[in-house]
Amino acid sequence: MIHAGSLTAADDEFHAIARDEDSWTETCWFAAHVAERGLGVWTYPLFRPRLGIMSCGVYVWETGGEELWQLPYYRTYWHLPFPKAQRLTELRLSNGLEYTCLEPLTKYHIAYEDGDALTIDLTFEAIHAPHELGVRNGLGHWDQFGRYTGELVLYGERIPVDCIDMRDRTWGPRRESKQKTILGYDYGARSATSGFHTSSLFDHETGRYKLLTGYVLREHGLRVVTEAWRDVDRDDNGRPVRVVVTGVDEDGVDFRAEGTVVSRFGMPSTPWFNWVTLMRWTLPDGTQAIGEDQETWSPERFRALRRGGA
Repeated sequence: MIHAGSLTAADDEFHAIARDEDSWTETCWFAAHVAERGLGVWTYPLFRPRLGIMSCGVYVWETGGEELWQLPYYRTYWHLPFPKAQRLTELRLSNGLEYTCLEPLTKYHIAYEDGDALTIDLTFEAIHAPHELGVRNGLGHWDQFGRYTGELVLYGERIPVDCIDMRDRTWGPRRESKQKTILGYDYGARSATSGFHTSSLFDHETGRYKLLTGYVLREHGLRVVTEAWRDVDRDDNGRPVRVVVTGVDEDGVDFRAEGTVVSRFGMPSTPWFNWVTLMRWTLPDGTQAIGEDQETWSPERFRALRRGGA
């Protein structure tokens, strides 16, 4: 098992509900890609244990279509029963999604089957320990790069997968009434010693995205980002077309990453709308890698942007 700070193998399981709120939510997201065809794939279950329900999205997208109906494959299961008799490390959902923890905090198998439409058979093996954000008082989040190997079978076409991509975990309240959110989530990595990740929140006073958390992968290990900014060029519809992330790590070393669009889609979620964009990043060390830019909006905020009010 990778050494992971305050996290233990128990954090791979469902967490105890630490807030007496129906909005208590737990997620377990995995994302992979096939660089040469601009193809991305997500498995994204979202659990609401207080309500006894969950939802689950499975998405495959590539260059040429951005709306859900244009994607090569997607299924959104909005109302499934919460799997109260199961462990998250040995998850078998009725929609065909399966998660198996092979090594705590480090290695996982992701499987999914939907008839002749899509089969997913991937193994994720971490290239660094989970990077924690706010793991305290029963709440938490982490991000982690890893190598995905395996394949997709999309309508009979076998598509090999071998890439470095991301996974994350979150547990805490997620209130449906939140209508002020504008978030950025950016990452790309080529190896355990070359990559970056930042999460950022739009600051209405300065008009810029400012750092929530992040790290840079360097030759001498993972270095925590202490200051960062995210700047975005948009098209006439408000969609990101170029993203630049600049900042400083814990050693006082400046970094810069620039991303341009490979493919993307618009994803409704709860309680937000997301632009999910596969990006070609020029990494802080000058090399290139495929990763993502995710832009998360409360719907009213994005409507304001479209009206010219933001």
